[in-house]
Amino acid sequence: MRQNMLKLSTLAILIAGVTNANAAVYKIVEVDETGSGLSAIDSINYYGKNTSGRTETYAQAIQQSKDGEDCFAGTCAADYKTVGESRFGNAGLEYRDEVAFIYDNLQEINDVSTLESYCKNNLGFNTCDTWAESRYFGTGFNTEDNHDGSGYAGLLREQQAFRLGYTRNSFLLVEGQPTPTFAEDSAKYDQSITGALGSIQSNSMNSVPNGIVNDADGGTGTDYVYGVTSGAYFKNGSGYPRPFTKRGFIQDEASLKVALNPPAVDAEATKLAQAMGTTTAWGAIKNPNNTNLLVVGSASFTESYLDDSNRLPSSSDLRINDVKQSLSTSNLNNCSKQANDGDLNGLFGTWECQFTIFANDAYLWNVNPADGSATPIRITARTLDPRDPDEKRRSYQASARAIENVNDKLMIVGTSTERVSNDYYVQRAAVYTPKTTLDLNDIKADQWTKKLIGPEFKDGDKRQYAYSVATDINTKDQVTGVAKLYRSESRTYTERMFIYDNTKGSYKFLDAGVNPIFFDGSNGYAAAINNNNVVVGKLDSENANQVDGRQRRQRGFLYNAGTDIAGSPLKAGGAWFLDDLTNDGVTSGNKVANSYRIAEISDINDAGVMSATALYCEGGYDKLTQESTCKGGEKNSEHVVAVKLVPIQNGDIQTRPAEETEIKRNGASLGMFALTLLGFIGFRRRK
Repeated sequence: MRQNMLKLSTLAILIAGVTNANAAVYKIVEVDETGSGLSAIDSINYYGKNTSGRTETYAQAIQQSKDGEDCFAGTCAADYKTVGESRFGNAGLEYRDEVAFIYDNLQEINDVSTLESYCKNNLGFNTCDTWAESRYFGTGFNTEDNHDGSGYAGLLREQQAFRLGYTRNSFLLVEGQPTPTFAEDSAKYDQSITGALGSIQSNSMNSVPNGIVNDADGGTGTDYVYGVTSGAYFKNGSGYPRPFTKRGFIQDEASLKVALNPPAVDAEATKLAQAMGTTTAWGAIKNPNNTNLLVVGSASFTESYLDDSNRLPSSSDLRINDVKQSLSTSNLNNCSKQANDGDLNGLFGTWECQFTIFANDAYLWNVNPADGSATPIRITARTLDPRDPDEKRRSYQASARAIENVNDKLMIVGTSTERVSNDYYVQRAAVYTPKTTLDLNDIKADQWTKKLIGPEFKDGDKRQYAYSVATDINTKDQVTGVAKLYRSESRTYTERMFIYDNTKGSYKFLDAGVNPIFFDGSNGYAAAINNNNVVVGKLDSENANQVDGRQRRQRGFLYNAGTDIAGSPLKAGGAWFLDDLTNDGVTSGNKVANSYRIAEISDINDAGVMSATALYCEGGYDKLTQESTCKGGEKNSEHVVAVKLVPIQNGDIQTRPAEETEIKRNGASLGMFALTLLGFIGFRRRK
């Protein structure tokens, strides 16, 4: 832990305790404090379980500010909308990622043993067994009988759904209120397949947002929310099929609800990908030339290699009423033929087809809000085969994560696939630059060129990184990203953050040389960068050994990569935990700053307002320290809540005091996700 940064003298602590309560740099505003949104969520029948008090909320993006707004300068709007999601329990595999944990080109993580193997080889915790079981059997599962269905959410419930049906884990939230997507309306599905699907089942989909976009220059028009939803489960004579696992969407607050479907026009597009393929929506921007919206993400174009028993979960894990369920690889491989033959009843009546996986590419959808049309357009031509020539089980994976207008060029960033040394497929951070032939009034396929960025990957024994991804780009051509180490260093498999200057073609890691908060071996995720070059995300707040040890605590951070911010103490080059920037020295009280610990920042607009997710302790934590317990470590005393952080003009930084002695936290006393908070969430988008 950075004791030299966090430890205050006794005198400083006493001074902090009597400082004006408004002296913090940011005010914490909890989203939906009235609880009306939570009441609506808790009213559903969740497998006969009582969800009251269990629902946790996460903030994913903040409404963009209008031109000229700056909260530190006193020109702050009355409110900025926040979008997020609710969860009852652990998702298992993240709902918004194209493949499990970003890196999984093999696409074989689907049961307890493969989850545990991933954890051991990429995280290293000494609790990988329970980490894997919680993701598979759900939060709060019965350790004595893990198949008794007592867990909340988890991957097993989705895998059982074809036989038992499904109740959702996640609601899309707009300002804390559950909001339906197209996936809840059977009329919004491809009507050529709904006959084979059957009747739609309510509350059977999981919906998560990635951002908000405005359809007018300067942000004075209509706001549209975009993200990813699973398909609903339907009921037919064979079971409860769902048409797809992921589908991008964009919608307004009125009646427009648009599904972003896979491409039908692609040289390699297969019938199975068109019928069941996945899409995601990660970023969006208004078309500068007209009133359309341009949404970027990923789309399936062909199925991955299916003739492989590793694509299906182990029968020892996949059980119904404690009876092992054996799935057939030949049935899975036959799904392609069923789609090609137009046998939709067979396709959606075969359990194994629900486990179909796909190769994905970076796509853009040209969305016309006037008529609800959304045309998928491939961003750049592929130069690699859909399957790795040396190991066909590895598939091509690419995704567009953000789009921005940089000097009248629509720049896109995300990931693409590289075949390292003609040996293996891996995902690498990428920048997509528009060609001079791009016509924004008539966008054609392959009108961007791809450039891989960030640290290079090496082959064999010299390999350093498992994957990298570009997470955001701003109008100044600055790109944020992360690169995951392939081998452990400093007793952790570090996820290293970087900033790439696309104009200069150079990058720098956020490490101790930039600011001491980024200590050597620290893990972080740079979620967003605004147009003032302020970077936000999450970062290790302690340096405990993770390999053969425990997961480190992480907290939301802010790094000012730009100039001094007037009206604030945020100087150029400074980096801080938001726990320090929200501290006002008041120890106890209802909804005071000390009631929260900021776990992660997901987004920031140009006015300086942030969306965040926090741990909440009613009445305040026992101490002002970042590590303090809640109510003496009482079980389930902490909760996970969505918040927004609003700048306070001319505020002061009051660094939280450090613990003089080790805090022994009882894991059971934390909120349901507190020990692994947001480790499974790949945050989002804002434009």
